[in-house]
Amino acid sequence: MSLVLLRTEPRLAKAIFVVLTAASVLLLWFSVRWHFANAVASKLDEKRPESKLVIDWLIGLGPTDPQTHYSAAAIFEKTFDPNDLQRSLLEYETAAALSPHNYRMWVNLGRARNLNGDVAGTEAAFMTALELAPNYSQVQWAYGNFLIREGRTEEGFRLASMAAEANVDLAQNAVALALQLFDGDISRVRTTLGDGPALNAAMVTSLAAQERFADAVDSWKRLPIERRDAFGQLGEKLFEQLLAKNQYRLAAQVLSDLDPEAKPEVGVVSNSSFENGVKLRGARTFEWQIADGTEPQIALSESQKRTGKFGLLLVFNSFEASQFRTFSQTIAVVPDTEYEFEGFYRSDLKTAAVMKLEIAEASTGNVITATNPLALAGDWARVSVRFKVPGATDGITIRLVRENCTGSACRIAGRLSFDDLTIHRIN
Repeated sequence: MSLVLLRTEPRLAKAIFVVLTAASVLLLWFSVRWHFANAVASKLDEKRPESKLVIDWLIGLGPTDPQTHYSAAAIFEKTFDPNDLQRSLLEYETAAALSPHNYRMWVNLGRARNLNGDVAGTEAAFMTALELAPNYSQVQWAYGNFLIREGRTEEGFRLASMAAEANVDLAQNAVALALQLFDGDISRVRTTLGDGPALNAAMVTSLAAQERFADAVDSWKRLPIERRDAFGQLGEKLFEQLLAKNQYRLAAQVLSDLDPEAKPEVGVVSNSSFENGVKLRGARTFEWQIADGTEPQIALSESQKRTGKFGLLLVFNSFEASQFRTFSQTIAVVPDTEYEFEGFYRSDLKTAAVMKLEIAEASTGNVITATNPLALAGDWARVSVRFKVPGATDGITIRLVRENCTGSACRIAGRLSFDDLTIHRIN
């Protein structure tokens, strides 16, 4: 094998070197300009008036950078100047042309064309975006929303429902739009969008906001049991909304799902025999509530019980009228219905004050009725009272009250015990 040596004239070699160096420097210069324009354009504050001047300068530095043109489009779109709106559309067109495989550019171009009334152009841009990213929820929503507003509801909601199942925020938008278009007809909304978890969660929010609480709870119940934990924050918000509007029966249903230990039932005193304990703090609605304070001392007692393992014991040793805390429980009931309250107590209290158990409206605190005074009782004594729930309420509160303390001093000493506090519906 022979080795061939190529000889280059020194002048020619020097010229080639100079040309290559110049080309490299030039390429580096354009690259730096392009990347500089790209970086600055993406950080521009679109609200500042000088941003229009800056973006024009950046386009001059990086005329082939799609991000720079996209940023320019966003800036000119927000000025609300008719001339700038046309400029914005042109920049969106340029950005999509420079980055034809970026679905985001086509989605934004579609929106810009829609703002300019170009229906055919809008659909063409959305179709291109969908071809590039057929499984992206933002694309499905943008195209579907456009079709719905063009009167092609069946096609549009088909895409919108796909987007909704993948994106909770889009599910909320889809449900709100469907409820508006179908005049609040829930069955049509479900037929159109489906009955999946994301859509039912969105229905809960929308219907509760419209104070259609029974429908909101129905949507909550449609969430699969195994998925309700994932929507716990939604359930808590619904529960608070129901309580705020005095919807106690519906609130009890939701709390039963949120807190399996609580399991409140309509017309039933929860933990009526105190076997599941009581909380001094942090008790939820429909559990026994112990008021703040130190007098009387309130605790479970194994010695002061009628049935089961525990009873509730209150130990008094106070002189001041202000030193009195009570216990209570809110119960969901059926409006305009008769019930009987029944309970058992023991008392060795030494006092001029009168103790009673009172039944009140949970929403207003207005008294419905009260038991007879709790007299001295060395053994378990029965106390009961019948009452009718007002027609406008579905929640009552059972609470211990003290009467006949007229001054600042109110001597109470001794023990008061309770067990087996229940209500029964009278047919």
